[in-house]
Amino acid sequence: MHRHMSLLRDLQALDHYIDRLRAEVAGLDDGERVRVAIERSRQRLEQIKARYQEIHATATDQELRLQAFDERVRQMEADLYSGRISNPRELQLLQHEIEQAKQAREEMDAEMLRIWEQMETMKQDIDKAERDLEHAERLYQAHVEDYRQRKAVLESEIEFHMRERAELAAQIDSEPLARYEQLRERLGGTAVAVVEQNACSVCHTLLTPYTLKRLQNEDALIACESCGRLLYDPMLAE
Repeated sequence: MHRHMSLLRDLQALDHYIDRLRAEVAGLDDGERVRVAIERSRQRLEQIKARYQEIHATATDQELRLQAFDERVRQMEADLYSGRISNPRELQLLQHEIEQAKQAREEMDAEMLRIWEQMETMKQDIDKAERDLEHAERLYQAHVEDYRQRKAVLESEIEFHMRERAELAAQIDSEPLARYEQLRERLGGTAVAVVEQNACSVCHTLLTPYTLKRLQNEDALIACESCGRLLYDPMLAE
């Protein structure tokens, strides 16, 4: 077995750990989905506010129309009781017009009440939406801060182990190190397989007597005949 296989085995264990740390960093929830949901909620809130302003403007216009309408009714009533109109037919028509105006006024009042109730409901909806949005934003900020702290810890740990890896790799000759790196890239991160009960620990193929003998007698990189990974026999290392 090659004299650097123990170091390559250790290097692979370190690489696997660094890979797990990187996967953990990649899997951290940065809160982007929550942020998008908050932004949608904010947009909906702005839409509700815009609708509220439209209804408020309608209510203002309605109040102005009511004031003008009331002024017209008061003028008609003033004409009715002023004595200026003496013709019974004209008086009767004016009185009928006043009665119709008062009925219309009741309908306008009912419409105005409906608008006020709608505005009150929307105002309550706006208040609740603002509170919910504020609460969600606080939770989001706390989540982001926790994410940043967790990411910083993991990245610091990765940096530490990368320095450790560089020190370990410096102890390995260039040819076996290059072979290891090539296999690691080609075989999904696992370049070294342990010999377990005369078989490869990764592909579980039973090793030939010839391969086992080479492991015992040669200072060379011996690969599994099936998967191509470098073989490390802990029994020989002992």
